[in-house]
Amino acid sequence: MKLTVIGAYLPRPTPERLAAWIRDDVADFVEGIRDLRSRGFAQYWSDDRLHDRAAELPGELEKAISSAALFEVLVEDHTGEFDPYEISEKETTSVAWEPAYLSVDGVESIAQNVSKPREVNRFRVAFYVHDWPEEGELTGPNGPLAHPTFQPVPERLWTLAPYDLLD
Repeated sequence: MKLTVIGAYLPRPTPERLAAWIRDDVADFVEGIRDLRSRGFAQYWSDDRLHDRAAELPGELEKAISSAALFEVLVEDHTGEFDPYEISEKETTSVAWEPAYLSVDGVESIAQNVSKPREVNRFRVAFYVHDWPEEGELTGPNGPLAHPTFQPVPERLWTLAPYDLLD
């Protein structure tokens, strides 16, 4: 199996995009907990606890995305054995987070988890690495993975590989 890093991105949204993303993420979180409670789950989430957690999230989200890096890797000669969590940053050992499995051209999602890509020989995977140091080094199952110069996140990846807070 051959892994080639074809994209390296620093997810640094504009202040407007960041504010909208945080607002939407917090609203989705609150709605999700309320939905779980209405179905008899997550009963330990009192309204006060939910309010407190919702107030904490904006700062955590901004800090986390500001220190993350997003990578896009082309997987070739795939034989069914690919574990994105074998990719990490050398010093911090932060592993690939929230992998998104994409078509070879990178324009559509092909799977929600690692099981579907087992059926294809070539695909892309996009993932975040938390706490990316300035001189970070990406490593994979066979050693260092060279990556191109960091660029802004392409619009398609904001949608296809959305950031989700490590919680």
